Amino acid sequence: MGDFYATLGVSREASPDEIRSAFRRLARLYHPDVSPLPDAAVRFADITAAYRVLGNPELRARYDRGESVAPPPPRPRESRRRRAARARAYKIRIESIINDMLEAERREAEFRAEAVLFVVVGWCSTLAATAVQPSLLLGPDDLFVRLILWGACLFSLWFLGRRLWVMLEHYTYRQTLLSVTAPSVPAQPFSRSAVVGLLLAGYASALVIGYWLGTLVNRRPNAPFPVFDAVHDGLLFPPITLLLLSALHRWERALRRI
Repeated sequence: MGDFYATLGVSREASPDEIRSAFRRLARLYHPDVSPLPDAAVRFADITAAYRVLGNPELRARYDRGESVAPPPPRPRESRRRRAARARAYKIRIESIINDMLEAERREAEFRAEAVLFVVVGWCSTLAATAVQPSLLLGPDDLFVRLILWGACLFSLWFLGRRLWVMLEHYTYRQTLLSVTAPSVPAQPFSRSAVVGLLLAGYASALVIGYWLGTLVNRRPNAPFPVFDAVHDGLLFPPITLLLLSALHRWERALRRI
C-alpha cells in the first residue's frame, strides 16, 4: 500500500488544506498530459490514490489505524473494453477534480484582489479627498449637485457594505466563548473584531494624515484649513470612488472571461 503521506510529501499531522495543496502541486507536475517524464502516469496514479485516501476524513482515519483502504480488486472476467471505459471515466473524473480546484483557486484570487482593492483604494481615496477637499469647487448655489453627490454616496455605502459583509464572512470568524467539551478551531484566519478595528483605525489614520497634508499644501495667512470640510469630503467622496473602481474591476474580469 505504501506511505501515502510520503507520496504527497506531507506530515501525518497535515491539515486537509495542506493535503489538498500538495496534491494540486504534484498533479500539475506529473499529469501525463503535461509531464515529459516516462513514469509520469505511474507517479500520477500513486499521487491520486494517496489523495483519494488522505482527502477523505473517514478513509484517512482508517489508514492511520492501519486498516485496509485498498479498493476491491476488479472482476476477473471483465472485458478489455470495459476496463478501458473505466480508465477513461476515471481520467475524466480526475481532470474534473483538478479543473474544479483550479477554478476555486481562480475565484479565491479574484476575491482576494477585490478585498485588497477595498482596503488600498479606500485608504488612498480618503486621504486624497481629505487633503484636496473637492467640495470647495462647489459654490453655495450648487445645492442640487451636493444632493446628487450625497445620494451617490449613500448608494455606494449600501453596496459596499454588502460586499464588505461578504468579505468579513469569508475571511474572519466571530469570537465566541471557548467550550471545554467541544473545542473548535475556526476555519477563517482572522478575528472579526480585530479586522473591523484595523479598518476603522486605517480610516481614521487616512483622515488625520489627509488633514495634515491639506494644512501643509493650503497654508495661507489668516486662512485656516477647515476641519469640518476636510472630514466632510473624507466621508463623501471615498465611497463613490471605490464604487466606480469596483465596477470597473468587475467589468474588466467579465471582459477577460469572454
